[in-house]
Amino acid sequence: MNLPRIVLTIEGHRIDALVARSDEDRAQGLMECTSLAEHEGMLFIHDAPIEACFWMKNTPLDLSIAFIDDEGKILNVEEMTAGSLEGTRAAGLTRFVLEMNSGWFAERDISGGALMEGLPLPAQA
Repeated sequence: MNLPRIVLTIEGHRIDALVARSDEDRAQGLMECTSLAEHEGMLFIHDAPIEACFWMKNTPLDLSIAFIDDEGKILNVEEMTAGSLEGTRAAGLTRFVLEMNSGWFAERDISGGALMEGLPLPAQA
């Protein structure tokens, strides 16, 4: 994948994330991706907060997904099964979505309420 990357941190853990910002890149996501490095993921960025729902069509990897609000706070973390067409929903309005290898967040005891650092947060009013 030829996407830009961003370095994020959460509770001292570094993440090297591919950035999916366009409609086309967000629709493609990690479809057909067969592996991610241990600290590699994909960050989906939306122009405004949305009611996010993700599925795993054509994605051969089990993934963990974190839904993140406008201020960088994780709303919820869920596990997603490779190839599943079942939607996984955010617990609130979401600006960012981060997909990592399955179990990544649980293995580091990261859950709702944790703050992600390094996100391109919207300008504060």
